[in-house]
Amino acid sequence: MKNEKVVIVGFGTLLLQESLNDTVSKEEKIIYTPVIVKNYKRLFNLLPDHYEADNKLRNDFTETGAHNIEAAKGFHFNGLSFDADYSDLENLDKRERYYKRSEVPYFDFYSEKELGVCHVYESPLNARWIQRDINKLLPLWRDIVYARTGAYRISEKFGKMYDETTYLGDGYTLMIDHYKDYLDELSDFDSVRLKYLK
Repeated sequence: MKNEKVVIVGFGTLLLQESLNDTVSKEEKIIYTPVIVKNYKRLFNLLPDHYEADNKLRNDFTETGAHNIEAAKGFHFNGLSFDADYSDLENLDKRERYYKRSEVPYFDFYSEKELGVCHVYESPLNARWIQRDINKLLPLWRDIVYARTGAYRISEKFGKMYDETTYLGDGYTLMIDHYKDYLDELSDFDSVRLKYLK
């Protein structure tokens, strides 16, 4: 139904309000709610065709990974929920074209009270753009900066949970452990945003 709204949970670049606003045009301010999705793991194992490598850590054009989530019992990730109407969903589905939209339970970040069912974007496990070898795929620098900036704007606790629940493509290496020597550069949101707005 065109008038229906659904709850979307953003867990990567959609954690950043400016990035969401690039896709969803709203007259009203978007209301975010910090949430948790259980039994899923967040990882950088998706290689979009249109991403161009940043070559920040190495010069082999492999820094082109995007966030993804996969079902994983006992794991969880934090995200921001927001309401999306029919027009929003059309735009989001186009943006998130490498993913399928799934329905999963979600929980309040602070109380862990179950809030109902939300929609998340997850890639099919057998998709051709999934890459688990971190020698062949590292995250796109912009995507780390956008997600961490958005997460830490919510709170220190929320930002730390993003760091503690985000893995590289192998599903074992925490992203923050791999990038621990670059935290100051990862905080330079303004220059990264300016580069991608050109």
